Amino acid sequence: MNTPPRVPAETGELSRACRFCLAALNFAKGPLLKLVFAYLLLLGVSAFLGQWTPEFLQGRTMWHFYLARMVIPMIMLGVFAAFIRLFPASLLLAASLLFIGTISAIKRDSTGEPFQVSDLFLAGQSTHLLGYVSWDRWLMGALIIPAALYAAVSLRFRRWSIPLFAVCVGLLSTYRFESVVQFMHVNDYWLGIQDLPFNQAASERMNGIGTHLYFSSAGLRLHNFTDDEVKTAMNALDGDPPTIVSRSEPPPDVFIILGEAWWRDPSDPHSPIDTLTAAGFAEAKGISPVYGGNTPNSEFEVLTGIPIHSMKSGIIPYQHYVQYFSQASRALPRMMTELGYTSRAYHNFDPRFWLRDKVYPLLGFASFDSQNDMKLTVQPNGWPLDAGLYADVLSKLSDDKPQFDFLVTVQTHGPFVPDAQGDMLNGEENPGMSDYHNRLAGATQALADFDQALKKRGKPYVLIVFGDHLPGIREHQTKIGIKTDDDPRLHQIPVLISSNSEDINAIRDFD
Repeated sequence: MNTPPRVPAETGELSRACRFCLAALNFAKGPLLKLVFAYLLLLGVSAFLGQWTPEFLQGRTMWHFYLARMVIPMIMLGVFAAFIRLFPASLLLAASLLFIGTISAIKRDSTGEPFQVSDLFLAGQSTHLLGYVSWDRWLMGALIIPAALYAAVSLRFRRWSIPLFAVCVGLLSTYRFESVVQFMHVNDYWLGIQDLPFNQAASERMNGIGTHLYFSSAGLRLHNFTDDEVKTAMNALDGDPPTIVSRSEPPPDVFIILGEAWWRDPSDPHSPIDTLTAAGFAEAKGISPVYGGNTPNSEFEVLTGIPIHSMKSGIIPYQHYVQYFSQASRALPRMMTELGYTSRAYHNFDPRFWLRDKVYPLLGFASFDSQNDMKLTVQPNGWPLDAGLYADVLSKLSDDKPQFDFLVTVQTHGPFVPDAQGDMLNGEENPGMSDYHNRLAGATQALADFDQALKKRGKPYVLIVFGDHLPGIREHQTKIGIKTDDDPRLHQIPVLISSNSEDINAIRDFD
């Protein structure tokens, strides 16, 4: 019997090495090359949407952009590639990010806030998003249509498809856990990404659209309490009833006004707020839960008495928790109604933003007037003047019942246009300072005129105005000494009160 020739062990090892090298070469020519393409494509989309210009990147740590900010987009790619071939999956994800980025840019131009995950998940929000988009802005976002068609003919299923999909979705959901939020907050420097809940627009640009969407997924659900738990908690709040002071005149009308981005700039020797104090307003200071944006969080605290900081980072109750509001919600408008007042809300802008058209009725407002119900003069920057808002309020006043009116202004809404000459302070340019001063001057004068109209009306009233947050002119604030983001002065807002009622002395003592 012939014995087969003996193959040296070295020959077998060489053969295995050759097969490994061939497999590695095939991987490099196939999946690895496609992964590199996907990475470069998603990096380009992130840089385009975030406007990562050479000027923006100058002085920054580059690996934060090339690596840290690309982790989330690559995990997103895993979700798509679980059931779609890698190349069309990367095209579909890139087109999806461009689509979301288009909507985000339009929303940011209109409200100062970017797109968030909650815009997708809230009931009825999809119809609101249509209002953000004009047809001339759809072209870039429309790339999602051919990308989706290409992906549809490239579907696949492998044994690892479901596990890969589950793992990637799980990773993208981790920011809903407080422990993850705290870990990233404490270690944001070496992680190379940083959530900026006080400035969502800056967070979107700095972190890239993918990582911003990951951050905005925080806390989309609340714990539901039973009726017995709610009753127990409410009973624990019961104490001695307040002393009812006898009155010689009818209850005053009450006006609470949110002054958009109102701030007494300590570097301004002629602050427009002086117009109001000279007219007899009492002035004090308050603390805002937000900086530079997220106006509805200030509203929420005033109307409900619930501190925003009792919730998870980045939460906006009007958006994240609108499904938890109900006709039984205990809020100031409903409580005033129970005291015999007519509660009305007024806002000289789009009623849909921040879902005010849905939230206000649930808080107890009997009506809500928006820009659709007012005759307004619009500034070149797109934000209406406040005079039309006050005119609408005056036209709706009634002598039948006392009124509780909540007004949200927008004349001083950012961004603020730089002025090379007007922004000079101590030999340095402070971008936006002059534009802010001029618009605040117009807003305070409009309020002073409104106050005079109430005085002429002769009926008792109490008027309270508060700033919702400081204006987002961070460079100017840094140059006048507010250098760190945890400086409490970044949350110090003015509170002003005027009244002709018999309670005026008690009101002036509130400070």
